[in-house]
Amino acid sequence: MEGVTMLDLATVAAVVAALVTVIGNAFSIDKKYRALLAVGISSILWFIPREWGNEVLVALVIGLTASGVYSQVKPRDNQDELLRMRIREEIRQEEEQKRRNDFDTPY
Repeated sequence: MEGVTMLDLATVAAVVAALVTVIGNAFSIDKKYRALLAVGISSILWFIPREWGNEVLVALVIGLTASGVYSQVKPRDNQDELLRMRIREEIRQEEEQKRRNDFDTPY
């Protein structure tokens, strides 16, 4: 692993995540198998000869960015979904509390 920087690893990880998204969606691959797909893609990218490995990565980043997929795998997308889930849970709890209060109120 000599000569590999953290930036190199981060770039490959982002490219792999984007490729898994594209391939997984294109072929309707079940989410439970996408981790195996990621391992396979990363293995292929890692063992590409170093003479043209950088060119392959640059081409993938350009293509994925142009298609908009690269930006879809950012962590902030998951944060939006978590926020929505949290809000739904709070609303559900408020409704449940209101039902309990209505039930406990004597007439």
